[in-house]
Amino acid sequence: MFYEALPSLYFINKILKIYVPDSTYITLKSYSYIQPVNQMSIILGQNLSKEAELLIACARTSCDDKYRYKIEDLIESNINWQYFMQIAMLHKVMPLVYTNLNAVARSSVPKEVLETLRSLFQRNAQKNLLLTGELLRILALLEQEDITAVPYKGPVLANSVYGNLAMRQSGDIDIIVQRSDILKVKPLLLGLGYKRTQKLTDAQELAFFQSNREHTYDFIDDAKQVLIEIHWRITPRFSSLIEPKHFWNYLKPQAFGSRTVNSLPLDYWLPILCVHGSRHCWERLGWISDLAELIRRHDIDWDKTINFASSLGCRRMLLLGLFLASELMGTVLPQFVIQQIQAESQIFTLATEVGTHLFKPDNAKAKFMGTTLYHIQARERWQDKAMYLQSFIDWLVHPDKWNWSNT
Repeated sequence: MFYEALPSLYFINKILKIYVPDSTYITLKSYSYIQPVNQMSIILGQNLSKEAELLIACARTSCDDKYRYKIEDLIESNINWQYFMQIAMLHKVMPLVYTNLNAVARSSVPKEVLETLRSLFQRNAQKNLLLTGELLRILALLEQEDITAVPYKGPVLANSVYGNLAMRQSGDIDIIVQRSDILKVKPLLLGLGYKRTQKLTDAQELAFFQSNREHTYDFIDDAKQVLIEIHWRITPRFSSLIEPKHFWNYLKPQAFGSRTVNSLPLDYWLPILCVHGSRHCWERLGWISDLAELIRRHDIDWDKTINFASSLGCRRMLLLGLFLASELMGTVLPQFVIQQIQAESQIFTLATEVGTHLFKPDNAKAKFMGTTLYHIQARERWQDKAMYLQSFIDWLVHPDKWNWSNT
């Protein structure tokens, strides 16, 4: 059934594909990826605001002299601080921004701006401590019930990538379980005072779990203002095929707070984070910072990482994420990884699409079409392109089908 969509998919790719001028492509080929040096204009365009440049310079934990000088120079260029703080929060890099501005240019940043950032930093640290305590409480309960669970993103990622809970903005708690355990989690969370974000009948719930468009079972505690997403997939199936079964046998223990928790191996973290970022068209700089810090702080088994991504059809998403980290954050990649990026002409096209919208408000209609084309191009296998396109057409034809309260 999926393959019936292939002629239309081929037509869309041929007619609507965004082509890169030959001169730009030559620049990409000749560019040295070993030590990226301020080539942000390649994918972000020539009209990048001073505030966006400052944000990129600050969105890192390792701030060498090059970035220190850049931060100092940009601060002297009449920054719109209100807008800057807004995009720092929007892109989920506020803790990194505050830390670097406080360390590099404390005397140059307006006092009220630094005080506001300090307050936001402290509030984020308190929120992450709350989420950590709640996460550990839930993991302990699941362990008592013999339910294997893996904390995903959130505080655990902050600890693994940054070594400090306060250095990453987290909004909720994500936990991965196997599909067979998903309904066992429900009464446990209800017993803790959480409630479902959607009220579904048994029939609706069954359809919900069978849908290719769903991947989390969500609960909320209104009093604590904590949202929990219980994953039985990493993303909707049409977005990626990655499920717990693909890495469950490779889980390893990791010290976290007062407990030892199950953790994804680093070789699987990278593709999974890239799939997540790609699903959202890399609309937040913080996701790219996560990749850069993960690579900087840890030794990656690149062969295993790329083979895992290739086996599940997300190699291009992985390479795109690595290219963005290299271009925007200066991440140093192995030469053979660079060669694989250079061999994929679509990577530069996709990165340019990401860069075009990263710091600019979008026309909703243009973004809608651009996002659809992006997702088709981000997949290297025809069957995955067809699955995405079929899901997209199904959504267009039956928009109410996915409103579970109406099924």
